Order: sequence, then C-alpha cells, then structure tokens
Amino acid sequence: YFLIISIGADDDENLANIMRSYANHGRKEKYTHNIEGINSRLDGIQAAVLDIKLKHLDNWTEKRSKNAQIYNKLLADISQVITPIQHKYNKTVYHLYVVRVENREKLMAYLKEQGIATGIHYPIPLHLQSAYKYMKLPRETFPVAESYMDKLLSLPMFAELTEDQIQFIAEKIKEFYNK
Repeated sequence: YFLIISIGADDDENLANIMRSYANHGRKEKYTHNIEGINSRLDGIQAAVLDIKLKHLDNWTEKRSKNAQIYNKLLADISQVITPIQHKYNKTVYHLYVVRVENREKLMAYLKEQGIATGIHYPIPLHLQSAYKYMKLPRETFPVAESYMDKLLSLPMFAELTEDQIQFIAEKIKEFYNK
C-alpha cells in the first residue's frame, strides 16, 4: 500500500496526524476509520516481550479454548444469548469471546455494576466506515453484519480466567435476563 499526500511546508503537523492514523488502521478514534490503514503499532520493546511470550502461546490458547467451552455450556440455556460456534474442522484461539445478546447496552451496564468488564469490538461494519465510502455501499448491503452490530458483546476472556469467575459471569447474565 502506498499513501500519496500532497503537502506544503506548513503541513508537518497534518502529515504527522495522517501518518499516525495510517499506522493505526486508518483511525484517529476508536472504531472510526477515516482512511484505509495498516496495523503498525508494535515497537521494539513490545516485540521483545512478545518474543518471550510466544513460548506460552499454545498453552494460553488451550486454556482460552477450555474457558470458551465452559462459557458455552453455562450460557447454553439462555435464549437471549447466542454463543460462538466451534467447528470440528478448525481451531479457534478465542482472542475474544464474543456473544450475541438482546438488550446489549442494559446488559453491559448491569454487568459493570456487578464488577464485570465487557467490551464491544468492531461495532461498525466495514462498509459503513468513512474509509470505504468510495465503494458506495448503502445500508442493507450486508444485512447480517448490520443486524449484529448492536448485539455483539465481548465477555472477559484470558488464559488465567478461572472456572469460578466464568460461573459468576454466567450467573449474573442469567440474573439479568430473568428479571
């Protein structure tokens, strides 16, 4: 990819802002991509740490997979929650554990009150991002992505998450939907 920019002598700050945005997936603020960019945020110190962490990757992946299986089991009987599908022919690393839920904003607020952090990742489908306006793809072009954008919720997921913690989270989700 090449980014061609015409600048004048007084545009150093503007160029710096564009380059920062380009290196951060084309975004200035979270979830809003104004230009097509790349992921170039890894500095030397982070690379050195990751080099050491790579030795633990398989173990962490296995633990996250087990945690996902526990979530799937505990959330299976809640009709307002749809858990991820794990196919036999692939291996999911569960970097995130994303469920589809009803009343997402209220559930998030309730879980926060219970001391449970949640997240929303990628809430705006690509075709609705400013960076892709040039494609002239109107709403309803990708109806499934658009129908999910207000329902996806990331629950806590990391290798050190305990079964007791997952049970607590699942219980609080059940409490919310049983009210």
